[in-house]
Amino acid sequence: MKKALVTLSIVMSLTGCKVELAPIVNLSDINSESAKTVQSKLIVEVMSCKSYEDSRQESSDVKDAKEAIAKVFNNAKYIECYTEKMDSKALFEIPITVGGKNSVDGIQITNTDIGGGMVIKMSDNLKHNFERQKKASFIDINPLIKITINNDINKDQDIVVHGILANNKTYLPYSWYNIKANENQIFNLSDVSVSSLIQNGETLVYEDFDKRVEITKPE
Repeated sequence: MKKALVTLSIVMSLTGCKVELAPIVNLSDINSESAKTVQSKLIVEVMSCKSYEDSRQESSDVKDAKEAIAKVFNNAKYIECYTEKMDSKALFEIPITVGGKNSVDGIQITNTDIGGGMVIKMSDNLKHNFERQKKASFIDINPLIKITINNDINKDQDIVVHGILANNKTYLPYSWYNIKANENQIFNLSDVSVSSLIQNGETLVYEDFDKRVEITKPE
């Protein structure tokens, strides 16, 4: 039985694990020229929280997750491991920057160069950590990104999204969307957007409808 569990653990390691970055941000902070640091949840799916040999000890999966996350995010803080609907998850917190005009180290969620909208940026240092971790470990940190946006500007915001999942519906690039005043909206970024962030260090999530870039057909 022990041998079977070890084999299963190796298979899971080879196939990677789910990692979810889930920040909660205010719309007013995204549009602010002053940068603000907030703590974002980082959730890593593991096989189990406790050791199979001694339930008083944490599992090797949790230890591996701690090591891998620490090598990518220097300021990551481990919070706890818990079980949700039969899935075991290790919870971390990492600082991210919201708003501001100057680039910072780590992850930054801010507005576009033309004002308004949302773009996510990843510093060169963090990109290097991702690439190094992929080569050094079986844990492939290629996160799902789920952003909760709190519309605190007291008015609806019309936007043009660039590929998201919201309200159990997929919105293709250049789709219209309305963020209701005083409500939270959860945007799940597409795989293409996440790949762009990791490979290029930046990905566009949406533009404000009245400030969007008009695309004209070349002659």
